[in-house]
Amino acid sequence: MSESYKSVEKQVVVLPQEKAVWQPASDSKEMMVQVETVQSMAKAAPVKIGRRALFSWLRIFVHNPGDGERVNLRIPIPIPLVGLLLPTQPPVNQALRLRNLMTESDNPAKTLETYLDSMMAIEFIRVEDDGELVIIGLD
Repeated sequence: MSESYKSVEKQVVVLPQEKAVWQPASDSKEMMVQVETVQSMAKAAPVKIGRRALFSWLRIFVHNPGDGERVNLRIPIPIPLVGLLLPTQPPVNQALRLRNLMTESDNPAKTLETYLDSMMAIEFIRVEDDGELVIIGLD
């Protein structure tokens, strides 16, 4: 871990509402610090990792921003220890996608909340159509 990443991680408690913080960076170091910050915010909690030791969870997430409806169905599959093999934080490409969505958004905190709710360790199906989002995967 780089020193700049550690210092940013200590400073980030709540995502600032100012959009200027997440504007596209002119250098790649600043962008990577933002991506690493997003990864650290999205890291699975120790309780979640412990829960994965007992069960793997099949998740179905549906979000329709037009209606404001959100469905988050979790089905436990009693397969012990397999869940410990799942990643504890999102990969760089997914964190970069979230960072870019926050850059384009008028409300980065709301974008972050919606995206973090929808994140899964392994996604089998992800469909985004006219703002509606459907994801099926393991968590």
